[in-house]
Amino acid sequence: MKFAFLALLPAFFISHTLQAHTLAEAATQQAKQLKAGCIVTGERIGDEVRFAIAGKAPEAKDTPPEKIVFEIGSITKVFTGLLLAQAVVEKKVTLETTVGSLLILKRPFDDPRIAAITLEQLSTHTSGLPRLPANAAAGMAEEDPYANYDGKLLGAFLTNAKLEGEGPYACSYSNVGVGLLGYLLGRVYETTWEDAVTKKVCLPLGLNDTAVKPARMPHATPHAGEKVVRPWHFNAMAGAGALRSTAADMLKFGDALLHPEKTPLKEAFAIALKPHADAPALGGQIGLGVFISKLDGDLTFHHDGGTGGYCSGLQVIPAKSIVRVVLISNNSLGGSAVISATSKAKTTPPTVQKEITLPAESMQQYPGVYEMDRDSRFTVLLRDGQLWVNLTGQAFLRAFAKAPDRFFYKAVAAEIGFNRDKDAIQSLTLFQNGRELTAKRVSGTPPDYKLRTSKELQPYAGEYAVMGLKKLTVTVRANTLFAQLEGQPSVPVFETAADRFEYDVVDATLVFTRDDKKKINGLTLLQNGLSMPAARVTSRSSAPKQ
Repeated sequence: MKFAFLALLPAFFISHTLQAHTLAEAATQQAKQLKAGCIVTGERIGDEVRFAIAGKAPEAKDTPPEKIVFEIGSITKVFTGLLLAQAVVEKKVTLETTVGSLLILKRPFDDPRIAAITLEQLSTHTSGLPRLPANAAAGMAEEDPYANYDGKLLGAFLTNAKLEGEGPYACSYSNVGVGLLGYLLGRVYETTWEDAVTKKVCLPLGLNDTAVKPARMPHATPHAGEKVVRPWHFNAMAGAGALRSTAADMLKFGDALLHPEKTPLKEAFAIALKPHADAPALGGQIGLGVFISKLDGDLTFHHDGGTGGYCSGLQVIPAKSIVRVVLISNNSLGGSAVISATSKAKTTPPTVQKEITLPAESMQQYPGVYEMDRDSRFTVLLRDGQLWVNLTGQAFLRAFAKAPDRFFYKAVAAEIGFNRDKDAIQSLTLFQNGRELTAKRVSGTPPDYKLRTSKELQPYAGEYAVMGLKKLTVTVRANTLFAQLEGQPSVPVFETAADRFEYDVVDATLVFTRDDKKKINGLTLLQNGLSMPAARVTSRSSAPKQ
């Protein structure tokens, strides 16, 4: 049995960051959160370039930090988008070329809309395909979720897949979509995606240490928390996240985004860097694989990456001649969290914000679900007259009123604004680190989550051995229960009934069990129609007093 939601996530996290003057300073601050591994940064501001390392990478020995190799995860999607643009320049395909015209399977697609998906839609996450294929578990190796996912499995998924609703589809992050794009582009060039992206993108840009298997430089050791984990490998999904690189090469790639007209791929960049679709969950639009938004009012190209033991971030601000690169050998800290600490946006510190009290009838207007895309939403709850807000995959934080329809957090430097049309609330906007994220209100009532204190949740904390799986660790942070399957990110679960907690990042549930003395002795993981029991592991660290 496999439980999988590892997803090469794009990242926009609500996190408290201290402002730093340089990216290196920001990394030094953030590295204090890491239990192992390091952060290597590369930053260009005008003509000045600086590389630095925070944390430890003893495996690198005397190698300069900018020459250490990291997995860059989903930043690979930017390379795949550029490869598509180059294929268009070479007239091998058009953006409107369809999946069905390039992929001939043994039997017809169950859903003809799959065949009609265009290459542009695959690159912009507007294909309607899910984040992961339904048969993703079949391609998993131990701690290596994509290693055995080959063309046969990809074809089987596409043959049986059915899209939800009718297009055109809004941007909704899809690893399988970009993985499929890379697979198809390999076929277009009559080779593999790896060979095509190396010859058509990496080498022309002078990225000699960017490849699936860079050989010349030492690799940073990957970590999940304090544990050393295995590197990831890719097969048919390579175009979604297989590349490894160095800070020196990634800064060079950022320079190409900064001045595409100076590169041999200027025609391809002109296509790739043009907005092709709206991407509200990332605060703006998307080109071919690259997200486009405004930061502190300036046009910005950006993308994050995350694998089992690495995280990364890339930001390019052309108007200010800024390139920022973050490579982390630990999956517990996102690249954007480091980059956001350099924002010069003027925000009022939470400690000096003035809270006001709104009438009860006004507070009752705000609860609801506000969606950015299929997988990202804000959930707003009203509990005992207090407003609580979470973004998918994060804890609920209390929001305090500063004006009608305007709230601020005390836990982080961010604000929420509710937007009206004809006096009815239609959406909300998150303001943080110079960015704005807007989410539309959807019909229906919000989930009936029960919000508890950390003390009330502490009895559930511990380690559980799930049948056929790795260890599942349950912890308590910010008055929220977090569950982490070994080798995967830690994500929140929310109480819907006594001893029953639901994930909001995947359709799965944890049901805790008790012995005859009412003490928690295990749990059952429910997902995809499967019921997987897990006994509690008794140890001093995993069995708190109840």
